[in-house]
Amino acid sequence: MTNTVLVVDDEQVLADAMGEYLRRFGYAVSVSSTGEDGLKAIDREPPDIVVLDYRLPRMDGLEVLRRIKASRPEIEVILLTAHGTVENAVEAMRVGAFDYLSKPLDLEELRLVVGKALHSVRQSQELDYLRSRVDPENPSREIVGGSEKILAVKKLIQQIAAIEAISGKESPAILLTGETGTGKELVARGIHRTSVRAEAAFVPVNCAAIPESMLERELFGHRRGAFTGAVQDQRGLLEAADGGTILFDEIGEMPLAMQAKLLRVLQDGEVTPLGDTRPRRVDLRVISATNRDLAAEVEAGRFRSDLYYRIAAFPIHVPPLRQRREDVSLLVPHLLVASSERHHKPLAGIHAEALAALERYSWPGNVRELQNEIERAVALATAGGEIELRHLSRRIAGTASAPVAPAPVAAGVSLREARAAFEADYIREALRRADGNLSQAARDLGLSRAMMQRKVRDYAIR
Repeated sequence: MTNTVLVVDDEQVLADAMGEYLRRFGYAVSVSSTGEDGLKAIDREPPDIVVLDYRLPRMDGLEVLRRIKASRPEIEVILLTAHGTVENAVEAMRVGAFDYLSKPLDLEELRLVVGKALHSVRQSQELDYLRSRVDPENPSREIVGGSEKILAVKKLIQQIAAIEAISGKESPAILLTGETGTGKELVARGIHRTSVRAEAAFVPVNCAAIPESMLERELFGHRRGAFTGAVQDQRGLLEAADGGTILFDEIGEMPLAMQAKLLRVLQDGEVTPLGDTRPRRVDLRVISATNRDLAAEVEAGRFRSDLYYRIAAFPIHVPPLRQRREDVSLLVPHLLVASSERHHKPLAGIHAEALAALERYSWPGNVRELQNEIERAVALATAGGEIELRHLSRRIAGTASAPVAPAPVAAGVSLREARAAFEADYIREALRRADGNLSQAARDLGLSRAMMQRKVRDYAIR
């Protein structure tokens, strides 16, 4: 990709010197001596960067800057002047200048500023490209990742779409498994969008969020007068998904009595609203999701075996983020686009040091935790700037530091004592990175909160 710079300056000797110097570093440079000529050159072939003199004949640099930003806001402009004042600098930055340099000019300083401006341009172009690929209604619906594990999930989605293409709307019931926050609903939406049912409704049902007393009427609907307060007919979520897809999220939380009623719907393809005696046909594709081991729940008697075999015909496991850390560098710009648009705060991207810290972190909360971290960083960052290490949570920014080094072997110290000393230091470091949050530190170390509390007490850690 060619890096193009337009120099607009009526001092011919200086303009030529700037052009010659920048060409040494691989820039393609053109020169104009007036603001009018510069604007015409931009119309013919827009450059990446414009180096613009403040004092120009007929049309001054500030007016040229305004016209560039009005027609080509993506071009970064560096303003030069021999008559620099604070007022001029403030006005130039307000209009949209990337930076402001004073004459006599230091060519090396110019090169450094041009390099920073070009970096900003390239990051904006990358964000625009990502933005063009994102669903405008809900950017987070994209399944982002290039790791072997996530590519395997995408392949299964394609296989399901191929099955439906052959059999029409007939498709196996799908069970999505994986930890909380891995993106199981995104996978479910991906299955729906690539299927022959894509034009029909996608209805997510969070079985853990709806009280047991309300779940039946939410799913089946009711007729007027079916119970106190039922003043009109209401269609249930099962009917709302007719012809499309229904997602039973956290299905492991569904009460046993409701499991039996759902099984009857899946077997018969009929729904009977509360207070009605006439069943209604429904054509559904059923996707279920859980972070529990449903086979173990069946063994424990907490989940019906017949329903389990009914919903698990086509299992898909969504891997945790710590098992596909190479996807973090792809997820971050994607989430950054979505978050910066929600906050109406354009950003230049993320600093390499901050991205490295995000890649090192273990992400016990998976993609959802990463999304929340990006939201926080965007809120703290300055508009037009980058997300830096200081914008990240301390537990994540701390991953940029070196790991705890093992203590040297001391004479007369048993292996048990050395192991205990190392474990105590390791727990202290985990607590430091988690800002003293015991639950977070426990998750980072893969311990239960009760085990973490016991170790903190045993080692007298404050």
